[in-house]
Amino acid sequence: MDQQDLTPQQEPSPQEENVPKFRGLYRHVKISVKALDIIIVSCIAVIIITVAINLLNPGYTVTFNSLGGTDVAAVECQYGDLLTDVEPPTREGYTFGGWFRDAGCINPWNLETDTVSESLTLYALWIPQEPQ
Repeated sequence: MDQQDLTPQQEPSPQEENVPKFRGLYRHVKISVKALDIIIVSCIAVIIITVAINLLNPGYTVTFNSLGGTDVAAVECQYGDLLTDVEPPTREGYTFGGWFRDAGCINPWNLETDTVSESLTLYALWIPQEPQ
């Protein structure tokens, strides 16, 4: 008799059966582990830097030049804030016409929609009142 005939048949283990083997989430991605490590470390660094900048940034200062009107206090705010609580200045013989980004009063600042993204100065527009 043959040696093989004397050996009892062994049942296949579950690993040997036709069980699909899990090979990771990125088995179809053709990129090296070293490259993935670099990408992951870079993303973490960007997140840390972004958080640090936001925590260390004291905010922005918006100053108001009333161009001859009453003084308006500067406002400290953060990126993306609206300037909602700004009291309009007054000036004898003039009507306040709004705030502008430039001294020539060409580019208006809309208090309801424009948001702060840097420190800046806004300028008052004055419209002469009609004599009575």
